[in-house]
Formats: sequence, C-alpha cells, structure tokens
Amino acid sequence: MPEFVQIISWNDYGESHHIGPIRDHALVAFDTGKAPYRYSLDHHGWRVLLPFAIDRYKNNKATITSEGVSFWYRTTPKDACGTGGTTGNTVSQLQMEFQPNDIIQDSVFFTVLSTDTVSVTVSIGGMSSKGVLRDLPDGGAGLYHGSAPFNGRTGDVRITVTRKSVTIADETGPAIKNDCHNSITGFDAWAGGGLTSRAPSAVDTPSLENEVCIRGTGANDFDVLCRTTCYWGYCPESACVCRATGAQIKLPPETPGEVHPAEGLNSNYIGLCNYACLYGACFSTYCGKDEYHLIEPTVSPFNPPSCTSGTGDGDWAALCSFTCRHGFCPIARCKCTGQGSLNLMNPSQATKAISRIGEDHGLCAFACARGLCPKDTCDSSGGDSQEQTDPPVNQVEMPHLDRDCYRFTECVDLDNTQASSCRDGYTRMSFDRASCSGNSGLPICCKNSALPMECTWRGSGGDCNGQCHKGEVTLFESAKGGDPGESGDSKCSRGHKVFCCGLRTFSAMTSQCRWTECSEKCAGDETQVAQASELEGKCGLGTLTNRYCCKNNPPPFSNCHWVGQGDCADNTCNNKEVTLILDQGGGDGNLCSWWRKKSLCCTPEEAVFGNGVCPNPYCTILIGDCALDEWAEDDDTDEDTCDDHDELRRDEGALAEYDALSLLTLEDGSLLEKRAKRRRTYQAVIEDIIQNLIEIIIIARAYPGSGTLHSNTRGDPASDDIFELAPGCGNVDVIVKDRKTFTKKQISAAYDTEHNPDLQFMADFLHTLGTGELPDLSRTVNGFIDPNDIEYWWDAPFPFGTFPTQGTSRCINSINDFIMDFFGSQGNRKPLLLCERRLNQMKGRIFNREMRPVNDVVMAGLRDDALSGDTQAEETMFDNIARAIGVRNYLNHPDALPTVSTNRNNLIDGSGLIGRLVPAFARMRDILMEFDENWYNDAAERTRGWVDEMLDLILQDLDALSQAGRAPPNEFSIRARVARLLNRRGDIKPPKR
Repeated sequence: MPEFVQIISWNDYGESHHIGPIRDHALVAFDTGKAPYRYSLDHHGWRVLLPFAIDRYKNNKATITSEGVSFWYRTTPKDACGTGGTTGNTVSQLQMEFQPNDIIQDSVFFTVLSTDTVSVTVSIGGMSSKGVLRDLPDGGAGLYHGSAPFNGRTGDVRITVTRKSVTIADETGPAIKNDCHNSITGFDAWAGGGLTSRAPSAVDTPSLENEVCIRGTGANDFDVLCRTTCYWGYCPESACVCRATGAQIKLPPETPGEVHPAEGLNSNYIGLCNYACLYGACFSTYCGKDEYHLIEPTVSPFNPPSCTSGTGDGDWAALCSFTCRHGFCPIARCKCTGQGSLNLMNPSQATKAISRIGEDHGLCAFACARGLCPKDTCDSSGGDSQEQTDPPVNQVEMPHLDRDCYRFTECVDLDNTQASSCRDGYTRMSFDRASCSGNSGLPICCKNSALPMECTWRGSGGDCNGQCHKGEVTLFESAKGGDPGESGDSKCSRGHKVFCCGLRTFSAMTSQCRWTECSEKCAGDETQVAQASELEGKCGLGTLTNRYCCKNNPPPFSNCHWVGQGDCADNTCNNKEVTLILDQGGGDGNLCSWWRKKSLCCTPEEAVFGNGVCPNPYCTILIGDCALDEWAEDDDTDEDTCDDHDELRRDEGALAEYDALSLLTLEDGSLLEKRAKRRRTYQAVIEDIIQNLIEIIIIARAYPGSGTLHSNTRGDPASDDIFELAPGCGNVDVIVKDRKTFTKKQISAAYDTEHNPDLQFMADFLHTLGTGELPDLSRTVNGFIDPNDIEYWWDAPFPFGTFPTQGTSRCINSINDFIMDFFGSQGNRKPLLLCERRLNQMKGRIFNREMRPVNDVVMAGLRDDALSGDTQAEETMFDNIARAIGVRNYLNHPDALPTVSTNRNNLIDGSGLIGRLVPAFARMRDILMEFDENWYNDAAERTRGWVDEMLDLILQDLDALSQAGRAPPNEFSIRARVARLLNRRGDIKPPKR
C-alpha cells in the first residue's frame, strides 16, 4: 500500500465534496450567484471515523477505545424533484451515462465502530425499521456498515445503535422532505454522527498483516472465478476486486493436475483456473484439461463497457449515431442502443464547433473534431466565422404548440437565471404570476423549432375575457398573466386571461384560402372549410352565404367550428386549434352581448406541407432498385472456389519467364467466358493508335452478399458499421448503425455489400490507362500505356504465387484477379462495407458517367406533379435530390472514410507492384494516382451540376407559376426545401485519399 493517502477535499463547497467544517463567510458566492442547488450541507459525520481508519492503515491495526456511528443520507427522495441535468458518470470521459434516479438509493447509510456485534434502528418521521448490515469486521471488533431504506417515509431522522442491549449511539439528523430548493433535487448528502460512548475496555483489531481476502468480485466473465478464489484468499488485483478481508479459511482438499483456459479464452484466466481447479472448483465454461490456442484480446476485458451505437431524435439523429458509436453518448440528447469495447476515434482537427439548434451537450464539438459536422446542426466556427454562408433553412413544419410549449408547475425566482431557465432546446417566452409571491412566477417555455413567433397575454380590465386573435393559439389560462400582456399582471375579478402565440405557419397555410362574397360558393378547384353568417355585418341578417374556401389539397384546416354563445364569455379555442377569425355573429348570426366576439376554431393539418408522408428511404420490397444483388454470393465460405481456368494456371507454376507464346497457349476463351458468367463484369473499350477498338473485359472477384458478409471469415473482417440516410423527409445526413443489432435476414432485405471505390472505377481507369484521357477529359501528365499491351497482359495467367494475396483469398493468377481483389472478395472482406440499398444504387448511378442520378423523364414528371400541389410527389422529388447529396456524406463519413482511403491507397500500391513485374505497366501507378483524384472530383462536379440543375428547374417553373397567379398551395414548402438543399450543396465534395 502507498505510504500516504490524501483525503480530499477540505473546503470544496462548490462541488459538494468538502470534508472540512463549513465556514459561513466562504459561502457568499453562492448567494451572490443565486446558486440553483442547496450547496454545502454538513459533512462532519465523515470525519468521525478517520482517526481509527488512519491508525489501522498506517499501523496495520488499531485500538478501539470509543464507539459511535457515522451516518449520511440525502434530505430529499430521489424522485421528489427534477434532476437539474445531473447524470451518473460523465460523457466527457467517454463513460456510459445514467439517469441519477436509476443508480442512487433512497436510504440512510451508516458505519458503526464497535467492539462487538451491533443492532441498528433507523426512524424516519417516527416510523422505525431495522438497519441491514452489509459488511462486518472479521473477529467482531471494527467497522459495521449497512443501510436502511426510506420506504416512502419522510420526516425527522433518528439512528440508534445498540451492542448487547447497551445503547452506544443515539443520533438525529435533519428531516427528509419532498420539496427541493428551486425544484431541483440536490444529490449532496448530509452526514452526521460521533464517537459518543467509551468502550467497556480497549480492544485491538486483528492485524491486516494476518488477513487475506475473504470476499471479492470480478468484471464480466471473470466474476464467477473471482468470487470463488477470493473467498479462499486468492484475489489477484489484475483480475479481481477484493471486497472484504479476514482470517484465512480452511481450504478444500487439493485436486492436482494440469489445467488450461477453455477454448476461446486468454491468458488472464491461467492463474484463476489453476487456483480454482486445484481446490475442486473447475468451472468447465472457463477451465479444463484440454489445451487450446489462447486468443489475446486487443482491448482489456476489465474495462467498463462503452456505448457502441445509439440514436437521437430529429436533427440529433446523425450526430448521435456517430458519437455514440465512439463512446460519446450524452443521455440528454441520445439513447445508447449497444454496449461493448470502446471504439475510440481520436480528434483529427481542432474545432470550436457549437450547436445551431440548442444545447447539444458537446455533440458538435466531439463530432466536428472527428470530421463529421452537419451544417444544419453545427457551426464549426463557434459563431464567429466571417465566411458568407447561407443560414440553415428548416423544413416547413407544423408547430404543435400544445406539445411544443410548457409552463412551470412550481413558482421560481424569475431573477434567478438557472432556476427559471427552460429545458435544453426551449426558449422562455413569458411567465405567469399565478399564485406566486414577490418576484416569483411560472416561466413559459417554447421549443426552439417552433420559433420565431410572437406571444402575449390577452385579456384586461376586471372582467378579463381573454381571447386570442386571428392566427393565434390559446396555450394557457390565468387570473393574473404576466409580461408581455394587454394589462400587466393585475388579477381578474371575473373571467381569465389567456396566453396566445401566433402560429408561425398561419400565413403559408391560408395563402391559398379566401372568404367568398355574399352568396358565392367555392370554385371547382376549392374545398369549403368553414362558413359564417353576417360576417363582419357585410351580407345582411339571416344570409348564411360567406364561405371559407381553400385550393389546398388536402385542406389546411379541419373540424372548423364557432365557439361562443349568449354573452360569449366562453369564446376561446383549445390549445390544439388556431383562431381563424373573430366575428360577433359567427356561424348562426346571433350576436354576442357586450360587444364580444365569437372565435372560429380550426385544427391545423400537417398534411398541407407534405410532412409525415415521407417516401420510405429504405427497401421493404425486393423489386426494382430494391432487388437483391444478383452477383453476391449467398454461401458462408470465406475462400474462393477456384475454377478450371484457375487450376490450369496453377499447374503451370513452373514457368520461370513470361513467354508470350506460353501465355497465349493457356488462354481458353470458353473457360474465360464460363468464369465471367458467374461474376460481375465490366467492359472497357479503348481505341489504339491505328484506331482499332480494343475490348477488355474486367471480371470482379466473387464477393459475399450482405447477409453473409460477416459469416465464418478467417481473415480480417469487414466493419460492423451499417450506413444509411438519417430519417426524415429529404434528409442528406448519414447515420451509422451496428450490424450486430440486426438479423441476417434484416440485413439481406435492406442493405448491400458495397465496394469502395465503386467497381465502375476500374473500367474507367483502363480507358484512361490506354488513352491518357482523364474522366474530366483533360490529359494525363504521365501519358498512357499501349492498349494492345493492356489487352495482352490484363487476364494473362501468371505462375501461382506471383501475386501476394489478401485475407484468405487464393486463385490470384492474373492482373485482373490481383487488382480486383483490392475491391473486396469472399476471401478479402475488409475492403467491403454495408450500405442501405437505395443509397448504394444512387452511388452506382453517380459514378456511372453514362447515367444520370435519376432519369430526366422521372424527375420532370415529379416536378410537374409537385408544382400542381401533389405533396407526395414533392417528397419523392426532394428525396431523390437529397440522396444524391447523401452519397457524398456517406463517402466522407469519418466511419467510412478510413476504409475508402485504405482501399484507394492499396490499389495504388498494387499497381506499383504490377509495374515492377511487367515493364509495359511501369507507368501504371503514376497514371492511377492522377486518375484516382480526377475520378472522384469529376463525379462530385457532375453531382453538383445535377443538383443545381434540378433545383434551378424547380425554382424557374415555380416562379413562372407565381407570376401567372397560379402558385401551387405548397409553394412555401417547396421554396424552403430548395433553400435547405442549396445550403447543403457544399457537402458534395470528393473524399480525401
């Protein structure tokens, strides 16, 4: 044991872990700063037993001359109030976070110093219960530790300790109450006690030198062995944790014999197995007589589990899926869905990133420092960038103010910014004085996504009769109200005031609606939503002719009805409705008394913006773009099955030189054709210098399907990551999931085994290799290779073993086989990734220079339908454009980029080896380096051009309709979504190599 142990801290009142006495003059800062918690509870009880503990630590034993108790507890039950954002563990240290209520106990804890066995009684609010002893000293003299649960009791606390019917301690503590300072639970404990009795005689404790471990535990699979061996005195600190010491117990008879860790285990089990089996506790799960190869872990098996996958709601989804994958999963924003060894990713760049959409608990800083910085959510500059950037544009959403706003349930000091602050992601709009005194009130908070909007308290005079105006939603009622308001916070003598907020989307929703003239009916392309009699007194008594008509399909409002009868004192809509108009006669023409007005209340409909009807971004039916990959292998083997052609090559392994005639005699066209039929092929057509067209067939290696990608592989496995677009209409961000949380059937149905680069890469490269023309039509600096040499050598058989192999691949006997194996195969799976099928299909079209991301005719049809008000077509149109941008966010995703970059560099290194083997290919590596960068840049430019073209066409057609007075009902939605996608066009950039 170390010579010195520091007891901390003496006076750290601010973090509530002080052990020294409280000095009142040191607490001024808490009053000045209006601290939200109750700091600096008395901790003197934790000093009571220090002299005894110090003596025993330094001298191995101590003499008990006085007896007493140290006890502690929280003064509020854990569920009495809010947490104030407190968590168990801290995500900043990559720890799993827990809600404090899930890990703390409502109990009175105690430690008794006594010369003999004790009994403890704890009384709370006059109701007594026996304390449960958990730890007892070996030999009877020493420290007894235990607890007594609250069991719902509140009130004053009393603890009584007896030894053989003699009371040795009788202490009291402050009451346990259900109310909290500023409505926030304080997790600090009050600690009391004292050495209150003299021992009958001085008693020495047993010496620590003579004690061994008698109880212990271990992490994960080590727990069973550790509990057994620690009980017998063998508790190695490298694998186990000793929980109690005492005299050595009598050991069981020995059972000699050589033992080993069970199959699949590691050397950490050797000592535990030897000791446990020696005394007859040879658990077959962990130990046995058969010797197996030890598999040493790359991560310590004693580390606590880390988060390995997670999710988040809405705009947080992409961030949470990435950061939780790497152990950073703040419980306030994300939900951890998988645990395991920490998948550590170190920062790759400095950043000052902050959130654009509310408190993010460090998500933007963590993600942006590691290469993922979604522009809509994070500001990488920290808010001080001088760069001109378009502000993020939110999708047009219907605010649900009944859910988006809340009012505090308890009065708080409105000048105390912490006590009166809103939850993360909310902004304080006003307050309600209610029955609060002084400068206290009930803050009213609304979700940031519902802003901007204007809110006010309506209703004035003694008879308040608060009523929301046109376009406003009634949220709360009160006798006093608050600020801003029509009459301050004076109390109503009758009636009530109402808190009204303007519906941000009201203008957009009513832009295609109108009130008809007297006796006029709705037009053929309109739907009647409501009607009125004597609207504003324009039509005359008894003429029910005013109709509210909308062109929108579906209509923007439903269930419209007039509220208010007689004196119309009850004339307010509920919090799920918006006030469409106020009128004294309303729907029946009967006028309200006292010049009051009735309210036309309507339920806003989400469908008017197309929200909630997003096309499913993931495959559910295996047809069309969602059909299974016909070239992928379904078997579980992790090795190639060499065909006849390959075996023929293998038999010629004695060839010492690459003799042209020998190579030609081995070429059997029928065998080559047979092999190509079973594998995916690509074609490169090159014109030589005499204008002959040379056709080169590129044959991909056999590769596993998505459902078998991780089955039975003996080589380096593929990543467990699954990539897909984040949920939400037109989302361009990519999320990562853990494939271990899916079944093989689920993976096969919706995901593809994905090559990076795309297999089209090699066909395009051979064109450049034989012509010197790069994808963007510029010329290579390093020239080109004679197309006839490429044709001659590309699939020529080489002696077996000429080319190095990757993973468990074999049958690598040609340049084609060698270079294509870098893209991934049955034997070499590490280069392969799992990607959502539709995203993968879009990627294939983007890198195919002869295709458009989406057929022009299809996009034109969707555009025409969307601009006629078809919201389903609108969603599909923008989803296609978003997916094209999403391909780039996939390739640049920090979890995918390492694989993409490694594969590209391996191809370059492999081409260098080919150049050394075949002199005609000496320039292949240099040409490939030029081509690689140009290929990715060209695809990015073509994608950016297509996205710009599609968005320009949408705006051009929409502007023409607007100028002609025929704007579609979803005009506002379309313009906002075009702006949002334009704001993300900067995401379209080539991945770094």
